[in-house]
Amino acid sequence: MRIHFFLLFFVLSQVMWSQRKPPVAKETFPESNSELPKEKDVALSREFELEKQTQDSINSIPKKKSRKRKAFQQFMKPMGEITVKDYKILHYDGTEESVDTTLSIEGEYRFNFLREDYFEYLPLPNMGEGFNRLGYDFQNMPLTPQMGMRVKHFGYFEKEDVRYYEVPSPYTELFFKTTFEQGQHLDATLAINTSPKFNVAVSFRGFRSLGKYVSSLSRSRQFRMSTQYQNYNLRYRLRLHQTTQSIENEVNGGLNNDSVYFFENAPNYVVADQNGEPILDENGEQQFQFYDGFLDRSLLTTQIQANNELSGKSYFMEHRYQMLPVVKDTTSYKMAVGIRTHYEKKKYLFNMNRVNRYLYETFDVSGVEDSTDLATFENNLFISYDDPGLGKFNLDFFQYNWVYELGENEYEKDTLLPNKIDARQLAVQAQWNKSIYGFRTHLQAYQSFNKEYASSSLEASIQRFLIKDFSFFAKYQYRSQPLNFNYYLTQSDFKEYNWNLLDLVNPTFSTRSLGIFHSKWGSVKGEWTQIDHYTYFNNSTPLTELNKKFKVEVRQFDRQIDYLKVRFDQRLDFGKFSWINNAQYQKVRYEENPDPDEVLSGPLGLNVPEWLVRSTFMLTSSLFNKALFFQSGATFVFFTDYYADQYNPLIAEFVTQNNEKIGEYPRVDFFFNAKIKSSRLYFKLENLSAPIEHLIKVDTPYDYYSAPYTPYRDFSVRFGLIWNFFE
Repeated sequence: MRIHFFLLFFVLSQVMWSQRKPPVAKETFPESNSELPKEKDVALSREFELEKQTQDSINSIPKKKSRKRKAFQQFMKPMGEITVKDYKILHYDGTEESVDTTLSIEGEYRFNFLREDYFEYLPLPNMGEGFNRLGYDFQNMPLTPQMGMRVKHFGYFEKEDVRYYEVPSPYTELFFKTTFEQGQHLDATLAINTSPKFNVAVSFRGFRSLGKYVSSLSRSRQFRMSTQYQNYNLRYRLRLHQTTQSIENEVNGGLNNDSVYFFENAPNYVVADQNGEPILDENGEQQFQFYDGFLDRSLLTTQIQANNELSGKSYFMEHRYQMLPVVKDTTSYKMAVGIRTHYEKKKYLFNMNRVNRYLYETFDVSGVEDSTDLATFENNLFISYDDPGLGKFNLDFFQYNWVYELGENEYEKDTLLPNKIDARQLAVQAQWNKSIYGFRTHLQAYQSFNKEYASSSLEASIQRFLIKDFSFFAKYQYRSQPLNFNYYLTQSDFKEYNWNLLDLVNPTFSTRSLGIFHSKWGSVKGEWTQIDHYTYFNNSTPLTELNKKFKVEVRQFDRQIDYLKVRFDQRLDFGKFSWINNAQYQKVRYEENPDPDEVLSGPLGLNVPEWLVRSTFMLTSSLFNKALFFQSGATFVFFTDYYADQYNPLIAEFVTQNNEKIGEYPRVDFFFNAKIKSSRLYFKLENLSAPIEHLIKVDTPYDYYSAPYTPYRDFSVRFGLIWNFFE
């Protein structure tokens, strides 16, 4: 803790001292930093060196191309006019954003391991360990089969997650945050431009967190490198990226039954006799014994001690060429053609040296070593045409090749099931976007051709601005998609975790969405999804052995499921104070059985809390003549109790169960965030409500969980920073 405070003091002193030096970037501090300032944010210094670099790159063009040189200079911005908005982050789907150095409540919600809002996520005790779900989004799932082991993929960078940069000068971002015992979290990005249109970015994320519980160490090493090149008139663009990743976890399977009791009732325990019956005093009341040892969570006993790891390497390349310019000497074109190629190799490992019967019997009592590999090769040929009268058309042709392979061992299980799936698929996707009488219209269709692992999708949406800052959107989506490969085929050294279910049918999802937005009063969005053939992992452990053993089976629900989700988002500002609210109502209904004599196959497969609420009260102001801009407040989170999924570390999946509920506990986090120039400091007291509850009432139970038998995080103090450099 002393090291943390010393580091914080050192960073603050360096930032304050840097104000006495000639600044690299000038930046204004508006009263509200909820969005990028409309005026210039950054005026770069060292203009002479940067202009010389730019002129050198221009002068390197042969003189005979004077017309091209003139066109190139036309689209260059003078270095004295460069602002923070000229530092662009480009995404796989074609969208782009400017580097954001503001301090906002959205940034507070995203200052975490995933760098995204946790509203529908419930993190497991240690950082990088995984997340339980408080809600579902069935509209943005991949249309092709994935590897599975979805818990391990939280934080894994897929090809859509890799960013490309377009910067006028070298740009650096440093992300730092403390973890839980013996470790830190660092994510660093360096983007440079060797010429105005050639940009290279290198990123590395590494973290280590020991955790509070036995066998819960988490660590990762994730390297990303991306490159983008565009020629002088933007006709040709080349994108490349490469990733190398490893996400490792020690896993424990949660607390056993005795430790659940010690966790919930610390530090006051009922005095019991040898038969476990409470001993009563002369007044007939239970007697208690004080013992605070189990507040040290490392003393609690867990189910197993094992390791799982997900590693992967991927390579991506995109060529795009534009044609049919809108007018002469312009960088706007009507048509573009290109090809994308992506190859990725993933490997999942599970190791257990000290075998017990929690996951049932094994083929080999000396240890467990399970491995799963997936190699994916994808080609995508795309064509786009944009005409003001006809709209924008996109046509994509896809070719996939998957090789899903399970590790072999020299004993009985290798003769039970096949250990490989080798599949290919061809598909086509068409999109159309057009604004008609103020309605932004979108149509999209996807269809694959081969019978095995086929998928199809149809989507239509409209959006329009109405009167007095009102807007609305409506959307319909239908999709039929294959399952992940680990549903079809799984092999393990544990005898109960072997199945071959290649005859499973595709689940189908029909979603109707409607939303209304207002610039001041917030938004209301509703989704109604009808699901057929919903498939899930189910906890099939007998009731007498709950939390003593853990057995899983694949189930495909034979009734239609209706899933309703309505979300309300609002922000109200009162001078320097703000009140931000997010409330979500959810309801799951199962189709009635037409035959009353027929038993519904399987337990209920989709469980969510009925209510999920988050409310933040915040003060926004500045100090030291607006040299320091800060936001401080508290965030309240609450969700109703529900049958939360249970984490199975062997298959790295959350498993449906209908025996243990979690929830109904309020959680309060206090935060203080500050901004000095282009650096943002974050300080947070997480789960502050836990110690306050026990100060008010000592025998209040510790009843907060992330999953059945897996506690949520105790009170902790954490801090970190995001530091942007514009050289």
